[in-house]
Amino acid sequence: MDTLGPSPFLWLEFDKDGVIDPALTGKLAALLNQPDMTDLVVMSHGWKNTKDNARTLYGTLWANACKKLSPDKTRHIVVAGVVWPAKAYRTDFDEQTLVTAGGGAQAAGGTAADIKDIDDQVFNQVLADFEDLFGPDGAATTEKARAAAKTLDETTSLFLVRKGNEALGSPGDDTELKADAEPIALATEDANSAKVLMEGLVPPPTFKIESSVGKAQGLGDVVSGLISGPRAAVARFLNQLTYYEMKNRAGIVGEALTKSVLSKLVLQRPIRLHLVGHSFGARLVSAAANELAPVPKLEFFSLTLLQGAFSHNGFAKEIKPGLAGAFPNVVGKPTGPICITHTHNDLACTLAYALASRLSRDISKSIGDANDAFGAMGANGPQHLKAGQAVADDTDTVFAPQSGKVNTFLADKYIIKTETLDAHNNVTNEDVGRLLAKIVG
Repeated sequence: MDTLGPSPFLWLEFDKDGVIDPALTGKLAALLNQPDMTDLVVMSHGWKNTKDNARTLYGTLWANACKKLSPDKTRHIVVAGVVWPAKAYRTDFDEQTLVTAGGGAQAAGGTAADIKDIDDQVFNQVLADFEDLFGPDGAATTEKARAAAKTLDETTSLFLVRKGNEALGSPGDDTELKADAEPIALATEDANSAKVLMEGLVPPPTFKIESSVGKAQGLGDVVSGLISGPRAAVARFLNQLTYYEMKNRAGIVGEALTKSVLSKLVLQRPIRLHLVGHSFGARLVSAAANELAPVPKLEFFSLTLLQGAFSHNGFAKEIKPGLAGAFPNVVGKPTGPICITHTHNDLACTLAYALASRLSRDISKSIGDANDAFGAMGANGPQHLKAGQAVADDTDTVFAPQSGKVNTFLADKYIIKTETLDAHNNVTNEDVGRLLAKIVG
């Protein structure tokens, strides 16, 4: 039997279509049916993670939680680690080149910044990464991408946008994916629309920055990128497709976690279920929670989202008349707490996610904050919930999650950039471990 610290441990490995070895459900039930087992903790990693990365994430986070749990308690908790194909891809390159705008973009030395297109090496790596992610569909798209990068005209733009649309497939009923896919689908209608979309991605992004976001990232009120050109446009388009695919896979695997594993557990005694997700893994466990129906002897107790990389409107019953979030059935399901960490220290959630999710490149509204239609859960916490559903804990590390509530934890003081980790990935520290212990305990 594998263990994670003092707790029995099992890998739940899914492919991109959510397929899992059916025998693993039986193995998980067997662990839970051992004498005196009380809880099941299911953890999911985000994108850019290998199985080894996931083992480190789960092991470190759980070790820090165990420091605050009694040894007797942890021996009676089974931990299941989700593995899904979220390969290591570069994030949006624009986030690395954002500088304060105003009087012209300035480089670090105070001289005028050099605005230029992506070089051949970086562009080729973007294409290789994309092809590796999408397989045969990716190869067909990257072929069109190379042509578009040389001559960004109506013909190449239309070919590329149509190939990209084919790679996306159908967003189904997921409102977040629909919002991502709609501009691309509309641009496939005629060559001029495709060219307009692609030409809009040529210049570097320039955005208004809400004051707290700018302060957290060391930026001003308006920022601009330093990369411009046809290769940049193509890379930005492919990056949108990549983010879409990761969101889509997280949803598919999350639903499969419920349908193929949790709903099929045959339990001999009551077990409390805790779902824990980081980054895109937070979207995965939210999708699982959204689909979860009552299972005999399985009590869905808690949902924990650590720097969730999905829409901050995801749990809303109504964002605006007739439009709900992607996972509107989650709030109210757990008998215990829903707990969500968020901070503008997190560059990936606050800027990279918002940049990669907005083909509209609307500069009239601030980027990354609670008012941004493309904002992330890990940046701002949940938005558009009904009155009384959420409680905010803005204290440093005094964790007191309330059952039956959406508990939002402003993590400015403990999810921070360190010498070895950016803020987005700094969720294995002792403070977050203590929060998890409070939830599970």
